[in-house]
Amino acid sequence: MIGRRLSRTALAVASLLLLAALSSGALTGSASTTSASDDRGGVPPGYPLNLDVVAPLIITTVVPDPIPVTGTDGRVHVVYELKVLNDSPRPATITKIDTLADGPDGAVVATLGREETQARSLLIANFESTPTTEIPVGRTGVVLLDDVFPNRSDVPTGLTHRIDASFGAAESAKLDALAARYPDTVSQIGGAVQVSDQTPVIIGPPLSGRGWDAGNGCCGLTSHRGAMAAVGGRLNGSERFAIDWVRFDLADDPLRTFHGDSSKNQDYLAYDADILAVADGTVVSVVSDMADEPPKQAPELEIDELGGNHIILDIGSGNHAFYAHLIPGSPKVRVGDHVTRGQVIGKLGNSGNTTEPHLHFHVSRAPLPLSGDNVPYVIDRFSFVGSLSATSRLVAGPDAGARKMQMPLNNNIIDFQATS
Repeated sequence: MIGRRLSRTALAVASLLLLAALSSGALTGSASTTSASDDRGGVPPGYPLNLDVVAPLIITTVVPDPIPVTGTDGRVHVVYELKVLNDSPRPATITKIDTLADGPDGAVVATLGREETQARSLLIANFESTPTTEIPVGRTGVVLLDDVFPNRSDVPTGLTHRIDASFGAAESAKLDALAARYPDTVSQIGGAVQVSDQTPVIIGPPLSGRGWDAGNGCCGLTSHRGAMAAVGGRLNGSERFAIDWVRFDLADDPLRTFHGDSSKNQDYLAYDADILAVADGTVVSVVSDMADEPPKQAPELEIDELGGNHIILDIGSGNHAFYAHLIPGSPKVRVGDHVTRGQVIGKLGNSGNTTEPHLHFHVSRAPLPLSGDNVPYVIDRFSFVGSLSATSRLVAGPDAGARKMQMPLNNNIIDFQATS
């Protein structure tokens, strides 16, 4: 215990001396004084090699490398997350994030201001997927980024970030002296991203018919993007590109997901819909013995129960299609079965972690619901109708009609070609 106290005291004194010797400008992480090709000895690009710089924000990224994907807006989305650890004695507020092309001296290709950043930020171990306005001392925040480009050719091969932040008052009196040595604001470089040269997984429709809403879809802070889960020995964006497919009657105004009694699963328009294989593949997992939950409730479940009755298909090239919340006993396949695209494999229900009948669907690199890399996919053909407004009304278009090789975005209303 004595040795530990001495080490901490020495470290604190060294930090004070160093901070006293540096101006607040030295904390910004200015560009290197050497060329990018020189061996930097572990010092990240954007930080000098002629003096040490105390940088209180530790900025890293969540794997895997992002795969660009085209959305229904016709633009290319590069979707990933930044982790920001606040290693200072004062709470931090991110006020601006610039995304830079191909290094710290590159062009700014995207910018988030203070309000936009906070709307896309949450704390690790928040457990509620609610936005955060600041990162407390010693805590890590996650910022959910979606850099958007007109075309795939416009996407840089690499990205990094310049984060501006301000710091509040120390959270305890004993930290006041140390906190006083830190600047009120910093601008730091970090979170280098290598953009993947892979392409999104191509799939067919998981459902058929009209009026399907891509609930909790890409790319802002929803319950899916907020599911930054500590699983498989790492922090994982387990549901980064997941969609909750809910069905609406488009003749209603406002739109409704049920006709009749909202307390009965059978009265929901999505309930008992055929679930389709999105590609040829092999069944690797089936659960079919969990009861449907009553609508409008939040069940308490273990991690292996969240998907309720579910099916996982190996669709090749290391990709797995995950279907959750099926009707008990409805899966029509068994482990080891081979399926073909468009084959009915089960029925949509309300089992597991769900408040009303819907199909949770995503694609993962592993045959598990949450532990694998969650990757983007495009549906090869569908009809784009419009979007669901905040008041549950249909906003038509823009450019409604047939679409090919696109990923439905959050709350898009989609029609799928009916199966024969």
